[in-house]
Amino acid sequence: MRNVAGLLVLWFCLGLSFVHGNDTLWFNADAGITKFQVTMIVPSISRGLGSHGVWPGLQNDDDTFVFQSVVSDSRVPGTWQFFVEYCCNPDYQATSVRVYPGDSITSTFSVGANAQWTDTWSISPGAAGRAAGATAQSGSSGNSFSNRGTIDKAVLSIELQNSGVWDFGQVQWSSLSITASTTQSWCNGAYVASSSFKYAVSGGASHTSGSSTTCVYNSVTFG
Repeated sequence: MRNVAGLLVLWFCLGLSFVHGNDTLWFNADAGITKFQVTMIVPSISRGLGSHGVWPGLQNDDDTFVFQSVVSDSRVPGTWQFFVEYCCNPDYQATSVRVYPGDSITSTFSVGANAQWTDTWSISPGAAGRAAGATAQSGSSGNSFSNRGTIDKAVLSIELQNSGVWDFGQVQWSSLSITASTTQSWCNGAYVASSSFKYAVSGGASHTSGSSTTCVYNSVTFG
């Protein structure tokens, strides 16, 4: 794993003022990322104090901007809500969607012309969601981030605020795919984590086509 000091500063939004704790895994491509796709299983709901968030996202090269698919209980305590957010300058928070433990959320971040980024997402309800009457949903949000420098890091994170603690069990991610504008095979050892953070990464295969290399990880487990 790389020791990249500059990666240890993140901007966490979630509509709250202070970050009290986080467990984060950064995948550093050392080149502009053009696509990032991952599936997350919504974890159990925290019954503790504070606010809790779990999200995949993208971060820029000077660590002043993040584009996220957020699952959080900050909007409606005691429930998980899903929404897309980017911060800062520009700033945006989408209308939230109620999600349930066991739901599967796939997020695909991709860039087009003029640094126009889009987060295309889909939600597949699990057993709890189906029992509550939830149905499959999909959507997208995006903007041009041409003034935010190079988007070069894919991020998986648990965010805890206002005395929140990680008491909701493991977080499972799968089918992680990151494409970057480089011909270097950067997959192995491309990630760095918060200190004292328990996680496991499976896979790390790479494929180069033209001027881009895609790294694929089968799964990531937090906890």
